[in-house]
Amino acid sequence: MEQPSTNLTADVLIDEEAEPDLSIWFGCLETARTELAQAAIAAASVEECDRGSVGVRICDDATIHPINREFLQHDYPTDVISFPYELEPPMVEGELVASFETAIENASEPSNPLSPREELLLYVVHGTLHIVGHDDQSPEPRAAMRRAEIAAMKLIGIELPLSNDEDSAPEQDDSFDDDASDSSGGIMSGGVS
Repeated sequence: MEQPSTNLTADVLIDEEAEPDLSIWFGCLETARTELAQAAIAAASVEECDRGSVGVRICDDATIHPINREFLQHDYPTDVISFPYELEPPMVEGELVASFETAIENASEPSNPLSPREELLLYVVHGTLHIVGHDDQSPEPRAAMRRAEIAAMKLIGIELPLSNDEDSAPEQDDSFDDDASDSSGGIMSGGVS
């Protein structure tokens, strides 16, 4: 899986609760960090964003639930939430938080062909696509986002089904966009409680 040339960095924080599962899924935590970073970089590169930084935090449902409640007013855990800070292609900056427990749950659905590892990588791709400007609130942009997901996942060696089955895609309405956002105390530092 050849990665595009880029000046984009992706920093990955794996919460302690996620470490045992990710160690099994990826073989070791260092491989997990590398593959999760590659997923973010691949998604940004699909939209020709090759400079800047994306922060990726992997957590459990108990951690993502209050973030979802605070920033999106949804009182339940979710798969991934994005925080875009700056987008001036090819420059991008943002953070995302993804739940490994939701990846386990969604991957166990009979209609989902993805493993928990692949599901989590899809969340990172999906979240990064929100950071680089994709929207999934209506059918046409949702279809464009799905095409971008397929392209990004292919860059990291994972073939997604070509169907437009929304049940296998991450949930909608998962991007927080606020021009007053400050990346200095965001989700990577655990700044949200």
